[in-house]
Amino acid sequence: MSNLLSFAAGCFAPKWHPSLEALRQTMFARVADAQTSLCIFPEYAAMEAALIGAPDGDPDPMIWARRAADAHGDWVSICRDAAHKFECFILAGSGAVCINGKFMNRAVFCAPDGSTAYQDKMIPTPGERQDMKMVGGDHLVLFDTPLGKIGVSICYDAEFPLFSRGLAAAGAEMILVPSCTDTQAGQDRVQIAARARALENQCLVIHSPMIGAVEGCDYLSRCVGRAGMYGPPDWYQPAGGIHALAHTDSDQWVRHAINVGDIAASRTSGDVEVFNDWSAQGVPDLPVKIVTLGK
Repeated sequence: MSNLLSFAAGCFAPKWHPSLEALRQTMFARVADAQTSLCIFPEYAAMEAALIGAPDGDPDPMIWARRAADAHGDWVSICRDAAHKFECFILAGSGAVCINGKFMNRAVFCAPDGSTAYQDKMIPTPGERQDMKMVGGDHLVLFDTPLGKIGVSICYDAEFPLFSRGLAAAGAEMILVPSCTDTQAGQDRVQIAARARALENQCLVIHSPMIGAVEGCDYLSRCVGRAGMYGPPDWYQPAGGIHALAHTDSDQWVRHAINVGDIAASRTSGDVEVFNDWSAQGVPDLPVKIVTLGK
């Protein structure tokens, strides 16, 4: 890969909409505003499809897990249509799905040609396990796209280095990290993890967090986030490997054009070769399922 590619990391506050069509129009406006090859929405962005009508909150997180799972198909349909209309790829954030009676946190990737694929969160947080009875996914996925080979590590998953290493070893040139955290400490953990994964794997990592608070929705009662795009700190990279960084809780797209090939080149021509020297630790790589998307 030798050309600049444009990316937009969403840092959005979800809200109630009077109808599903109103949500569709909002999403189309968001993607149109991005004007980019790839839009990345935050973890639990799909919850917005459950926020239709007037606020009618319930303190039980399981209620929201069911509502989100019931509305997940509507969310994916809207994102798939937006990807087709604006001829871009969209990581539609993530949201609850119910598979064989079990809840999972699933991020769907939409291509301009209408095809979709997904990555399930591998390790739910203690809160997800306790409050929404969520279970983890059973395999990693590498999305082989015209933009490059892309992995997804949902929030907490980014804090476990073997997941990102498995994706990088399978060929990932970039890893997308949608997140949803309710404290500054949580936001900082994911940001630190994203930067560490970029360093370890000498690849691009894009962090897209949820922000704000939703009236009546207990699970999104407070979200703290700061979008960013990171590479390995090395030759020909910005200081600290930071390509782009938003202000905390800034409701906007963070856009940047990056030569992903130049970042990946650090694996062979950088000051260090962390990616190539990984095996010296004696740690095995995890198996990854490769799916072709949008080709």
